[in-house]
Amino acid sequence: MTRRAVVVLTALMATGGSHALGIGQNAPVRPSDRQSFSSATTAILVDVVVRDRKGRPVTDMNAAEFSVYEDGTPQKIDTFTRVTRGGGIGVDVKWKRPGSTVAILPAGSLPPPLPGEDAARQATTALVFDHLSEEALGLAQKATLEYVPMTGESDVRVGVFAADPGIRVMHGYTTDRSVIRRAVSQITPAGTSAADQKTERRDEVMARRRELQGEQLTMGAATATGGLAANSSRIAQAETELRLLEMERAMIDGFDTIDRDHKGYDTTLALIRVIRSLAETPGRKSIVFFSEGLPVSPVLSARFDDLIDAANRSNVTVYAVDANGLRTSSSSAKTRKELQEFTDDRMMQNSSGGSGGDQPMTRGVERVEDMVRLDSRTGLARLAQDTGGFLVEESNNLTRAFKRIDEDNQFHYLLTYAPSNTVFDGKFREILVKSSRPGAQVFARKGYRAVRGHAPIDSGGFEVPALALLDRTPLPNAFPIGAQGFSFPDPHHPGLTPLLVRLTTDSLRFVVDADKSTYSAQVAVVIRLKDSQGKDVHKLSQQYILSGDVKDLDAAKKGTILFYREPLLAPGVYTVESIAFDALAGNGSARISTLTVPAADAQTLGLSSVVFVDHVEQMGGAPSDHTERPAPFLVGQMLVYPNIGDAVMKTTTTDLPFFFTIYRGASGPLTATAQLVRNGGVVAEAPLEIAASTEPRIQQLARLPVSGLAPGTYQLRIIVVSGPQRVAESAYFTLQD
Repeated sequence: MTRRAVVVLTALMATGGSHALGIGQNAPVRPSDRQSFSSATTAILVDVVVRDRKGRPVTDMNAAEFSVYEDGTPQKIDTFTRVTRGGGIGVDVKWKRPGSTVAILPAGSLPPPLPGEDAARQATTALVFDHLSEEALGLAQKATLEYVPMTGESDVRVGVFAADPGIRVMHGYTTDRSVIRRAVSQITPAGTSAADQKTERRDEVMARRRELQGEQLTMGAATATGGLAANSSRIAQAETELRLLEMERAMIDGFDTIDRDHKGYDTTLALIRVIRSLAETPGRKSIVFFSEGLPVSPVLSARFDDLIDAANRSNVTVYAVDANGLRTSSSSAKTRKELQEFTDDRMMQNSSGGSGGDQPMTRGVERVEDMVRLDSRTGLARLAQDTGGFLVEESNNLTRAFKRIDEDNQFHYLLTYAPSNTVFDGKFREILVKSSRPGAQVFARKGYRAVRGHAPIDSGGFEVPALALLDRTPLPNAFPIGAQGFSFPDPHHPGLTPLLVRLTTDSLRFVVDADKSTYSAQVAVVIRLKDSQGKDVHKLSQQYILSGDVKDLDAAKKGTILFYREPLLAPGVYTVESIAFDALAGNGSARISTLTVPAADAQTLGLSSVVFVDHVEQMGGAPSDHTERPAPFLVGQMLVYPNIGDAVMKTTTTDLPFFFTIYRGASGPLTATAQLVRNGGVVAEAPLEIAASTEPRIQQLARLPVSGLAPGTYQLRIIVVSGPQRVAESAYFTLQD
């Protein structure tokens, strides 16, 4: 175990001057030459497919026949591209013009045919199979294999993926159709026995409830004619059993909801990973997604929005196939069944006067609404339509659908425009593409998020407005926050870098729903790390949704949000950009600082950042074994909470606790010195006692007397020496009366 010493520093006496040194860890440092983006450096690309009234592709349109609107405002089309290719995933589609054409011309020009096509502009399609039941997967595989020929080369690069959960790459992108067929054949069904058992048990519960409710009607009629004594015991037994059955049904439904949310989260994460694989690929990109349902529950709605945003940022079109529609029973039938159950249940209760359980009627209505919202077609249809694709449903013949997907890949238009709204505020901008040709049906993505440059594909929707605000000048500062990074150069875990952001909830905007007597608030915390070249290298984030009963609003406003992450970073100098964004108020606060991550090895003496302690929390139980990843702020059984920028008040503080960790490497005896610096001069100096230890990591807790210090800003410098090796770290604090 690591030896840990707790000492009291008493020899530091202050005689400093009366002027504070204006330095702070959280002082905003903003590059003066940072430029905001304008429309001159931004072009929005829109991939467009056009079909006539009979669903046939329209292949001869020019730029003058298109109009593009952003949030209802007409936009000028800067470039017009007509792309024509010869073949697809399956059979070739014959065009009026043979060959293949790619033309990029100024708007208004007619594109002449150009022979050949660069391989980089080939279309790419990902076939993604969600965790499907055995029956649904078998039909999906059969339909796919019937369309893809046995041999030959495809004109479209095709990758095959399975989400079960996570993502499995059955085969990377290839044009070899035999390889595509083999990969599709190797996908295995998800386990469904437990789900089937729950469905069967729920059916049994509902059948027994109906039976008991029928008995209640009969016994109620007998009671009315004088049989109360004979039936009273049975009536009580039936009512008790009904309540137990209702409890069991509620448990089954609750577990079903949880299971659906878990699967929905896994599915959206898998699709985002596939989108990431397509993001940098040139040419038209599409996903054919086989699924038995993509829920859009309140828990998953934000994640679902992120998925659509990611697809639109990468210009990926999604074609969704409702695998439930490939088999005889579907989620639509399940929804109708539950709706009928609810109707029958309430009719029976009204007739008998019994409760059938103690749940309110609104709970049953909410369950039916939930089933309608989570019907497989709801999420799948929106995913397809919002990305410019379409939904295939209630059909077990996919040949026509695959042919249409091939046609979309083989002929489409690319339009670009510079948006007239040059404010990058992270908000969603709606795109509408119209055609002046009578009867033409236009298919295109529905919009995009207005962010600077190329936002990461895995950026959550809650991150986008926060990042947009972070890139504004001047730096936003709507409410107080603290943000700081620390370095712990553990040679066994190089680059261990704790990052913290703290804010109090009284700074947030709370919205009260008077009808529901609830409150809500939303805040997103994002940290973006840039290397010495100014390149984004890491991003960490968390969304906090605060809600509850309105009677608890005052207590909710007295809370603290502490965002904490421990990335492992390569040695170097980093810019740490932190922002807390109040989503309901539309404002936020940001802090920018510089952090050095030193190299660490087992032979070299190392020293962590110096950490001023806000408070400690006693942890129960024996100390944990942190051999896999040491907890930087866990000292014995005490969890140390850093002070990240708060002033130290003399009226309430006599000693300022601080903390650091020594990594002794292969060094010999250690000596340590603490220096107190003000206005660039050392005003006090004293040795620090370090416990004798041969352990590689030595954690030190100490206290600095501050009652005798004049108000101002001070630097505490810790110096550790072992033979010829010397390391030093500093931290700043401000002392106020």
